[in-house]
Amino acid sequence: MPTHRRSLATATALGTAAVLAVTGCSTTNKTASATGGGPSAAAQVAVGNAGPLSAAAAMASVCGDKPVKVGLVDGLGTNSWSKIVRAEIEDEARKCPAVSGVEYVAGRGDLQSTLAGITSMASKGVNVLLVIPDAGPGPAHLSALRAAANAGVTVLPIAADPQGKPGSDYFDYVDWDTPYLGEVWAKWMIDRLGPDGGNIVMLGGPAGNPVSQAHLSGIKKVLAGAPQVKLLTDEPVTTNWDPAMEQQAMSGLLAKYPKIDGVISDYGAAATGVLRAYQSAGRPLVPIATTDDNELSCGFTALKAKNGGYELATVSSRTWIGRVALRKGVAVVNGKADAEPSRLQLDLFEDSTGGADGAVAPDKACKADLPNDAPPSSQLDTAQLATLFQG
Repeated sequence: MPTHRRSLATATALGTAAVLAVTGCSTTNKTASATGGGPSAAAQVAVGNAGPLSAAAAMASVCGDKPVKVGLVDGLGTNSWSKIVRAEIEDEARKCPAVSGVEYVAGRGDLQSTLAGITSMASKGVNVLLVIPDAGPGPAHLSALRAAANAGVTVLPIAADPQGKPGSDYFDYVDWDTPYLGEVWAKWMIDRLGPDGGNIVMLGGPAGNPVSQAHLSGIKKVLAGAPQVKLLTDEPVTTNWDPAMEQQAMSGLLAKYPKIDGVISDYGAAATGVLRAYQSAGRPLVPIATTDDNELSCGFTALKAKNGGYELATVSSRTWIGRVALRKGVAVVNGKADAEPSRLQLDLFEDSTGGADGAVAPDKACKADLPNDAPPSSQLDTAQLATLFQG
């Protein structure tokens, strides 16, 4: 899969100034065959622009009178992250009375099932189709995405890059700004290590995956200006975003390097393996930067009490990303303007040191009644999440 997904406060409505600021660095999609709403409708919706989560829109600003049928195809769909993503999209859809509901297909990691799901959604006549194309390599999904777009559906891949061309293969790809995340993690780590610096490592997902490579590019960009911090791993260490593999990989690094002062892991649920590796090696925990994960949040206080040097910084696992894509799709169908970003530049969601503006402490992020791998940064409220996991 091209992005790790096992993996903020509710986005505020766009003000006029925010619309102008975001529109200034965006393009618009004018290809009718990939929009479903025709070129005039699509031209009012920004494509490929980057910006902060605070520049997100409200559903009320794009909802109209035209009936909208929505489809969601998840290449996996079998874990807590997927469950929350679906619930967040359904929650957002309920904010627009014109949306009749959300048809759903889970590919369960099978590429052919996922492609068949995309095709079936187009045949059912959905107007807006959201797809998480991670049942295989991103480009393997392109033929089905393109066919749906050519059938008049507004197709928006989310959370996994299919590596196609907006405007011809699909309308737009909506996700976080991947290199930006690497920069955020690296800046936090430099601050933690101080003027004396130290050695750090970076753990990624499957070998050669483009997400971890993009994270690493952002990390290296920042570290180029901080010679006191040495990155011991020139490439992301392969872990397949699996906690057991991450523990094994981190154990190997600890055996190889007597001094590791910080760890960047690009998937929070796998980063729990880092904690176990340090504990097994009998070495004190060090600062860790990753994505948010309930087990990390809820377990921080106890671990900090026994490891004075342990700190935690996370960015959102963006279970809410489908909300952004849905609003763009609804805007196209209704001929409404939507200038919100397609690439969300996420700053820290959690910072145990209290140094990042807007970030919360891990104990405040912790949702003790939810599964370990439920990201605390979901835009569903606690009651909604509790109901979701009781079912």
